[in-house]
Amino acid sequence: MASGLPRRFAAVCAAIALLFAFIIQASALEDKYRFDELKMSVKLPKDYYVITRDSDRSDSVFETLNLGYDETMIAFRNSDIYLRAYDPQQIYWISVIVTKTDESKTINNYSDISASDRKGILENLKQEPSVDSAVEVKHNNNIFFDTSGKTNDGTKPLYFKQSNTVINGMQIDLVLQKYDEEILSEESKALTNVANSLEFDKINRTTGPIFEWWRLLLWVAILAGLAFALSILYRQRNAANRRKLQERRKQREAAGAQANGIPVIEPGDDHMTFDKVLGYQDDEQFENRAATDIDTYDINVTNKNPMRGVAYFEDNGESIDDGTDYFDTYFREPAQTRSGPKRFFGAVWTYIKIGFRRLGYFFTNIKRKLFKKKPK
Repeated sequence: MASGLPRRFAAVCAAIALLFAFIIQASALEDKYRFDELKMSVKLPKDYYVITRDSDRSDSVFETLNLGYDETMIAFRNSDIYLRAYDPQQIYWISVIVTKTDESKTINNYSDISASDRKGILENLKQEPSVDSAVEVKHNNNIFFDTSGKTNDGTKPLYFKQSNTVINGMQIDLVLQKYDEEILSEESKALTNVANSLEFDKINRTTGPIFEWWRLLLWVAILAGLAFALSILYRQRNAANRRKLQERRKQREAAGAQANGIPVIEPGDDHMTFDKVLGYQDDEQFENRAATDIDTYDINVTNKNPMRGVAYFEDNGESIDDGTDYFDTYFREPAQTRSGPKRFFGAVWTYIKIGFRRLGYFFTNIKRKLFKKKPK
């Protein structure tokens, strides 16, 4: 069994070495072409015949492909072509075309525009006479519109597949073309590999006008709503805690009052109100009381906090002050408790009024400072 371990270890090492060799070999099969002006690069197989705007006049590829240097460079610049690559058998060729227009600068990135806008672009592509199919895809996490179709250069049919995108305000078209025969699936993969190999120094996905305004305003509204909701919940919780503390205090005070023989208003006792405390036996006697009986009492209905939903009667005078806190403490009746929505909207309205009142103070102070009379 001990002799089997070295064999297994050797097999694992051989597999790892083979994997690394495959990765190195695969990476070595491609050449990287960079365009400093565009801050972009693309990869192509080593055995392709590649021409760029920086190709030298003495490059043997022009002789191999039977192309004139001057004519090729003029065609490149007139058609915004930055690179053209021919397969080893010269059956098809791939062009990298980059243009900058006002429309592409406005779009900035296809990833910045909405799905409905992209759908509109796709529908327009499908209406092109030479296009047979058009789909939205992703190559290396960038949104592309892949189209395929056929045109005629005047002598023979020319089949094409095209991957179109807009990145960093640049319209990028990767076009594979082939004469006479339809493009095979293996040949289509060559175009997909080129699209996946596109690299940029930086992709600015935050400069589009849609992102700057629509998304920013949306996030501000969401955060403001959350902050407002949390503040309401926090105040409601504090109000509930205060109500509990008040109930406990009332219970302790009621227990003390009972021990001293002082009548206490019990919860749910509809007739044990301040009329009985003042000496009236029933509601009818209270209604028929002399006007002067109550004029000497300074009694107000108070609702100090809209979040509590509680109102109570409070004596502000001294007419029935017997030297104790009896009247102020026990001469209170809980009003009908408001429901949660009523408390919520009541609180909102109260805070709005407070906000306008404070704005009034602010502008009043500014007015005073601006129009303050200077001492003579």
